[in-house]
Amino acid sequence: MRLLITTLTILINFILQTTVFQYIEFWGVRPNASIILIVSFAILRYDGEGAIIGFFTGLLQDIIFGNVIGIHAFLGMVIGYFCGKPFKDFYAENYLLPLLLVFISTAFYEFAYYIIVFFFRGRLEFFFYLRRIILPSVIYTSLFSIPTYRFFYGINKRLERKEKPKRKLF
Repeated sequence: MRLLITTLTILINFILQTTVFQYIEFWGVRPNASIILIVSFAILRYDGEGAIIGFFTGLLQDIIFGNVIGIHAFLGMVIGYFCGKPFKDFYAENYLLPLLLVFISTAFYEFAYYIIVFFFRGRLEFFFYLRRIILPSVIYTSLFSIPTYRFFYGINKRLERKEKPKRKLF
């Protein structure tokens, strides 16, 4: 059941990212719902599932939009792994943690994407890219993460309630 819901969530996220979110542009950038999805599942389900969800979310982006397969998949996997690794002792109800992690993850993602795609091609306008793309994307995605995380938190709670009778420890 969890696999089906997670797969549907990734597909619905991708459809929304490519259709509806195209029209809610602000400062020339759109919120990166994929990073919010990856960070949310990494916090709620820890590093292994965060890395897997990050990989498949990025792979879907690479297959549809990428010139090279693997850039988004690798970045998503790294973000999912590192966002879920050290935070097993924190409360999932805390909304400051996802906000902070989405902020850091979006900055990492945009900076790494700049290095991989633009810097190696000889485009060295880093401060232009920082001012026009990285900072607005980080701010907009971070603000968009709070209601989105609440939604993913609710989905995870319902799935855990359904799975709880199946996990009898004693």
